[in-house]
Amino acid sequence: MKLQFLGLALSIAFVACSTDKSTQMVFDPPIGGASDNTSMGETTFSFVQENILDRSCALSGCHADSEYPNLSAGQAYDNIVNGLSSSPDQPLINPGDPDNSYLYLKLVNGDGIFGDRMPKGNPPLSDELIAAVRDWIERGAPND
Repeated sequence: MKLQFLGLALSIAFVACSTDKSTQMVFDPPIGGASDNTSMGETTFSFVQENILDRSCALSGCHADSEYPNLSAGQAYDNIVNGLSSSPDQPLINPGDPDNSYLYLKLVNGDGIFGDRMPKGNPPLSDELIAAVRDWIERGAPND
């Protein structure tokens, strides 16, 4: 009797442990641990500020304090959305149109930019971060 009970318990344990990933609980975090401050794949300005501008642009000697455009938190949005660029035909951020947004072109080393690709003196942003900026601009560059 004990041997039969042990066999039954081992069988149940084996079946329970051999389930696939499709049985993950709904509250399990996504694979890769995405905590990117986006909702349903849409990039917010807060994400752009915190993960790109604050880390790569709003630095002493770059775009902080008196350096135009000031990309510090609380200043960046008003300075870049429809803000003047060194190209008279392109604002820094042209809502809905990344290909005519000078700041985006500086990130991707696009045609018609003056000076170096940004962030100057540092490696280019990752493809994921550049895609996030593009997504935010395509959504109309909302202040969210």
